[in-house]
Amino acid sequence: GLFGLSSTIQAADNMVVIHTKATQVYSAGQLLDRQTVVNLPVKAEITVVFASGNVKTITGPYEGKLSDASRTPAADPRLVTALADFVREQNFSSLVRGTPPAADNIWWVDISTNKRYYCVAPSNPVTLWRSDNQSQSASTLSIKHKATGETTQDVWPANQSTLRWPTDLPLVYGDTYTVELQTRQGGATFKKLIVYQLPENLPTDSHKVVWMVGRGCIPQANLLLASLH
Repeated sequence: GLFGLSSTIQAADNMVVIHTKATQVYSAGQLLDRQTVVNLPVKAEITVVFASGNVKTITGPYEGKLSDASRTPAADPRLVTALADFVREQNFSSLVRGTPPAADNIWWVDISTNKRYYCVAPSNPVTLWRSDNQSQSASTLSIKHKATGETTQDVWPANQSTLRWPTDLPLVYGDTYTVELQTRQGGATFKKLIVYQLPENLPTDSHKVVWMVGRGCIPQANLLLASLH
């Protein structure tokens, strides 16, 4: 009834702090609403995401309420709460573990880690990536589609860190593949891989982050979140 509706309307007014250089005042993952008077000392800075997915960075000195200048995309209260959960979780786990070397492009599929879930951009060819220390020598790449047993092999030339997904094995998004890379020296890496493609209709990068988190593409979601300003 009415109670449920009013809480939804309020949540639509909410925003979430995703980055902060004012840790004594605000914390990443904190929810604010439109009635909150934001108070930032000199040189303090916060970045918030509104329920529309729009992003705003405020630098101190600043005192005032924050509102989303744009009325599009439509506000989705679930976006703010999902982002808040993710940011809090990541802050906690980043204290626990360091970050591995990342590809230059957020949408490349890193086959040198054991991470299983990767998200790729719509309508882009899928690019595989290996770290520099793995790309000094030529390697043999073997990919197998678990559901059909179809396999493909490709040579990954030396001193080349990226390779297109082989055309003779069409990629089925959401299916499991096994990927093996064998170097001429006898070293090998092996991983299970599931690739998801982002839908075209996600209106903002904030929406993309939440969608990717839902698919398990956590390192990439982190990188995209870090780029929001």
